[in-house]
Amino acid sequence: MGTLARDIHPVPTPHRFMVGRDPQGHWVVSDEQGLVGGIFADKEAAVRFALAESDHLPGAVFCAPIDVTLDLNPLSGHGATARGDRH
Repeated sequence: MGTLARDIHPVPTPHRFMVGRDPQGHWVVSDEQGLVGGIFADKEAAVRFALAESDHLPGAVFCAPIDVTLDLNPLSGHGATARGDRH
């Protein structure tokens, strides 16, 4: 039996990009360092951007759960901060 490629070359930095909604409901993307990202018309556009920027590496794009909002405020620290909107 052969060795799987993922066992030989693990993804060095999983989840480089986070895709989700901000508190206003806009679709947003942010990288882990808060240097690359933006606001998008829909989820598909946001995911397409993140995949292209990550060279389509497996595991590089993470979609936040529906009950979590992303804060792209540069004053909040590095990258996007996720907050749960549990009522």
